[in-house]
Order: sequence, then structure tokens, then C-alpha cells
Amino acid sequence: MVDVKMNYGSMEKMQSAFKQAHTQLDNSMTEMKKLAKLMEDGALQGDGGVSFGDAISRKLMKRMKALHEKMQQMEGDIQGAIVATRDGVSTAQSRFK
Repeated sequence: MVDVKMNYGSMEKMQSAFKQAHTQLDNSMTEMKKLAKLMEDGALQGDGGVSFGDAISRKLMKRMKALHEKMQQMEGDIQGAIVATRDGVSTAQSRFK
């Protein structure tokens, strides 16, 4: 049977990176919404403005939201792995005391 080993420091850094990523995506999505609103309000006139605003609002935001959700999921998955491994180590250690 293979021992399970985890570098907790690396895992916590990875969790932090995913948290930073979804925070950055939040900020980017807010800015994209502002940009789409600016286009819709007439910054770019005609069909081009409508199309540009629509592309941001519908296509880009949909993909950014999916990516945001994935970053949150990955952060949670890593947190779960850290907790499960620490719990397993504590349980195993308690059996030998």
C-alpha cells in the first residue's frame, strides 16, 4: 500500500492562487459589464456598438462566469483535500498513541 503524502505549503499556495484567480475574474467581469453598458449607451454608435455590447454581455460574460465557477470549485476541492488528508493523518496518529 502506498503512503499518501501531501506538501501542505504547496497545496495552500495553489488554493490561494485559485482564490486570487476567481477574485480577479470578479473584477474583470465587473469591468466588462461597465464596458458593455458604455457601448449600449452610445459610446459606439449603430450596429457595431450593439454587436460589441451583445458579444460582451452574452458570450464573454458567459465564459468568464464558467471560468469563475471553475476557479471556485478548484479552490474548494483543494481545501477539501487538505482537510481530508490532515484528518486522516490525525486519525492514523491517534491509533498509535
